[in-house]
Amino acid sequence: MIAVALVLVTLGGAGFLYRLVRGPTLADRVASLDGLLAVVVTAILAWSAFTGAGTYLTLGVVVALVAFLGTSAFARFVEGKRR
Repeated sequence: MIAVALVLVTLGGAGFLYRLVRGPTLADRVASLDGLLAVVVTAILAWSAFTGAGTYLTLGVVVALVAFLGTSAFARFVEGKRR
């Protein structure tokens, strides 16, 4: 079951990666990067459940925090360009 979840997460990541490369605006790219990082966190947590190793849970939390900070910084940057 977890293997199926990992395949679906990979397909979702491919969709976000496509939008990251082809996004017509900077806001589209920022939103797709945020989605891609959410997919990465999901994949890390699914892999943690698959292997039973708790170390990956800490890694997932750290990646989620860095993704949040990065998205906040990008949003501030995009908002600053509009003024």
